[in-house]
Amino acid sequence: MIRIFVFSYSGDAAEAVACVRCVRMAVPYASVTVVDDAASPVQEDTAAALRSIGADYVQSSWDRQGNLRGPACIRGMLSEMCREAEDDDIVVKIDCDTALLDDGWLRWMDAHPACPMYASGDFVAGAWRIYGCLYALRGWMARRLYREMDWTLLDDLAPEDVTIGREVLARVPATVCRIEEPWRQRSPWSEWTAWCWPSRTASYAARFAMVTTGSPRQDHQPASERARVMHLLADARAAMLQDGVTREDDEAVDWGGLMAACRGDAGALHTPCPE
Repeated sequence: MIRIFVFSYSGDAAEAVACVRCVRMAVPYASVTVVDDAASPVQEDTAAALRSIGADYVQSSWDRQGNLRGPACIRGMLSEMCREAEDDDIVVKIDCDTALLDDGWLRWMDAHPACPMYASGDFVAGAWRIYGCLYALRGWMARRLYREMDWTLLDDLAPEDVTIGREVLARVPATVCRIEEPWRQRSPWSEWTAWCWPSRTASYAARFAMVTTGSPRQDHQPASERARVMHLLADARAAMLQDGVTREDDEAVDWGGLMAACRGDAGALHTPCPE
């Protein structure tokens, strides 16, 4: 079973709804739980909207230190994720500002039961750094972390993503995990990317499995743009599904435009996203 967890608070309520919409479209067979911050919860109408599109809505009381930081937060997250998980289940953590658009990577992980973690990251100074926008753990790995981690050794502001990635790789070799570098000039095959804010159309990023909108925005763009872009991505993905276009259909993708953006030569894309 695939269990997907979204950790929300009042400041990203609109993104949480967009995130769950994308998840339900990409992985309709997964369970989705939104774990809201009881200290700063979303409005009741947002909670109702989340339930209406198929998410379980719960609240947590552990201290998140502002942005999913610290031992109490990390332990609380792992507790939520592995509470009902079987050893072979896949538990997924996704940020509210991240759009999951395709389930191929999850189907790959499901077909490779020896893989304990699937994530995005970079190899920096001789070690992998895992990014927290989206990652998946086997149920047994999440439970092992919860049971074995020495919480007294963690910094009070230890970031959840870096910590969990490091702790997984301290227990298993990276070679048995699947770690995708973000899409860029040196890794144009990657299915994981960040939204390019000058991009002209959501159909570009809709070809990817994951798009985070947490990348820096242009000065004139408010935070509310994140949710709008995520809905554009969902609309583009829905249109692709309706038209029978797959992400792997090279004829349907403007790879020249994508590579121009990757090189930083994206003049053709420097217009606002359409309404």
